[in-house]
Amino acid sequence: MQDADNIRISDSEREQVVGELGRHLTAGRLTIGEFDQRVAQVYRSTTQQQAHEVLRDLPSAPSAVATARPAAPTIRPARRLIPGHQRIEWLAWLAAGGINIAIWGIVSLATGVMIYPWPVWVIGPWGLVLLGRTLLGREGGCSRITGAPHDDRTRVAVSR
Repeated sequence: MQDADNIRISDSEREQVVGELGRHLTAGRLTIGEFDQRVAQVYRSTTQQQAHEVLRDLPSAPSAVATARPAAPTIRPARRLIPGHQRIEWLAWLAAGGINIAIWGIVSLATGVMIYPWPVWVIGPWGLVLLGRTLLGREGGCSRITGAPHDDRTRVAVSR
């Protein structure tokens, strides 16, 4: 009989672990860099034990903080529809777009002429890709497109 932790992990179980990491990120227990590394490790994992390894130094969900909250559920449907990592991507898009528009505006004011609105070539395509991924629920990486397993051992075997 198999050990319970050596059972292969499903995509929905991976999403649950990533959601837990997102909660720890928003609680301030993880930096964005640590969050990115741990999410990558979760998506590389093939068993439940490998996926849950990223949570080893974090408190479990039913902690003292959870019991201190009021019993009534807080409803925030708009924030729950978009996963945490996509919210970070949208914030990066917004920040980069804002910086580009600010530079364009400063240059236009300094020259006294409204120059060609080049920030649309930065903001537009990136925004369309993010919008498509958000609406369709798509994630990055070629393994989702090709159906190839996302495993480091596969890359080593292919590179030989």
